[in-house]
Amino acid sequence: MRYLGVAIAIAFAPSLPAQAVLDTPSGRYEVIGLERWTLGALQDSLAAHSESLTSHACAAVLRSKLGFPDASVVTYRGRSGRSQNYTEIMVVEPQDSARVQYLPLPTDSAPDRHEWQDGIALIRRNANLVGFLLNNLQVLYAAAPPDSLLRRSPDSELFRTFLANHTTAADLRLAGWTIRNNISVAAFILGSPSGWPATSADLVAALRNPIQHASVTAASLLYYLVGTARVPVDWDAFVPTFRALLDGTNLFAYLAISALLEEAPPPPLVGRRLLEGGGHVPLSRLEASDSLVHASAYRLLKRLTAYDLPPDPATWRHALATR
Repeated sequence: MRYLGVAIAIAFAPSLPAQAVLDTPSGRYEVIGLERWTLGALQDSLAAHSESLTSHACAAVLRSKLGFPDASVVTYRGRSGRSQNYTEIMVVEPQDSARVQYLPLPTDSAPDRHEWQDGIALIRRNANLVGFLLNNLQVLYAAAPPDSLLRRSPDSELFRTFLANHTTAADLRLAGWTIRNNISVAAFILGSPSGWPATSADLVAALRNPIQHASVTAASLLYYLVGTARVPVDWDAFVPTFRALLDGTNLFAYLAISALLEEAPPPPLVGRRLLEGGGHVPLSRLEASDSLVHASAYRLLKRLTAYDLPPDPATWRHALATR
């Protein structure tokens, strides 16, 4: 099949699977995580469903039509050191479905909790509130949040007051169940530093929630708790979950999880366990043609392991397999 207006290239790393790069007038698209599939086969298969790598629905079609157990698409606009738009398409191929370990979808819906009606009403009447809070969590949890942030979103101060009155043991138990059903109020209750470490297991488990909003919210809250509030973490208890995440579970939340582990990594002995027998996502990103994606993967591998190795994928794969 011919593709007009684009140039297709394959960037090779020595003795490693190829990464697929698609250059178009609108920017570069790179598929990260290919092992058996080629770029051409992927393009042909997407075209059979009237889609392409440049489509907004690319990840959904890969998962629902082509049997990829997980896929994500992130576009970095021409900024942050890039001269052009760059789209990173991370995938786990069908034969590697065992690496993707989402929690089961809830079998029932979670009704609104009358105890939380004030918080639920705030979120429903202000469509931008959740996004604002996730980008400015100090508004909710800092002892003295900046007045400038509170003035930007008066509803955030109301939600802060709501949370202050809903961190009882009963609220925390209820939130641990309802976050599985994608309720933002529950996530923010679990994210309160005052509830830690009782809430830690529920928040970490939510990283494997197949509902994207719930898992990305949990990742943002954990980043604040561990990276900013510096709460203590029982890393040993969470090795299986983070190992699954670094191996390909929940690719849409990967960037937030990577940022968390880079900002506040576990001790190296634990960090190495997170990569034992896997680490496919950071190792695949280390092969990326994009220098910033490559550098991000390299930083994470070094932070987790404390190994002083060059940024060469083959060297890292050998080290993680033999040390």
